[in-house]
Amino acid sequence: MSLFADIRRRLDLRPSKPSLNLAGSPARPAPEASSTEPPSGRRDPLGTPGTDHSAYLAIAEALTDGADVVPASDETGRRLAADGVSLVEALDGLSALYRSIAGGEPAFAAVRALSSSWADASLVYLHSLSCEDPLTGLSSLAHLRSRLGELYREAEFRGTSVPQTHALVVVEPLDPPGTTPFDRELRLVDVAECLRIVFCGGDVLGRVGTHRAAAVVGREPNLPEQVATVRALITQWRLDTDVPQLARTWIEGLPASDAMAGRLLDELARP
Repeated sequence: MSLFADIRRRLDLRPSKPSLNLAGSPARPAPEASSTEPPSGRRDPLGTPGTDHSAYLAIAEALTDGADVVPASDETGRRLAADGVSLVEALDGLSALYRSIAGGEPAFAAVRALSSSWADASLVYLHSLSCEDPLTGLSSLAHLRSRLGELYREAEFRGTSVPQTHALVVVEPLDPPGTTPFDRELRLVDVAECLRIVFCGGDVLGRVGTHRAAAVVGREPNLPEQVATVRALITQWRLDTDVPQLARTWIEGLPASDAMAGRLLDELARP
């Protein structure tokens, strides 16, 4: 029994189409807004009249009272980063505050505390961002690059060759004229589901540009059969239409170096 026939048997020929999970499979709980919501809004602490000055209030009070400005500067840096204020704007505001109250430039300790806390808060936000496309569940292009980089470093350490051990399986849905952007996104959701069925191990499945998906896979002896299975699944995936869902599916060889692999991804990501 072929791999495709076995998969179709285990899926029981999909007699009824389940509800579509636009976030990929399985569904994921929604992250808390406090951990993933991007910084929004900007404030010019010492700008035009009526602007909110509260971010710098603690520093102003410390300067007025002759107290240590480091704790206040540390808290101010975190608040400004959360509000989406750039580091340059944050330091400009600190400088303007010092000139208006102390008559000079900010103390080095205050600049260092504000900059350090701003950077820490910004990194926390960046690290909270998902490496997956929210609609299809496919890894981002940046994550694909990172995984390929790991493969090339491992190969150099082990004395092996990435072009001989791994390859890309690329899928490009062939959308008919007049296909809307939303319909194209739904096709990629279908493609992602089919790739997950066939490449269900440790393979990295990613989105390459707006209209292609790719899997970083090992060059196993049954790779051609796996690709044929992906092609067959995509063609017959939609049970609510008699029109075959066409897609180009091919094995893309990987180049000799990490840098060349990055340029290959760039080429595949182009329309």
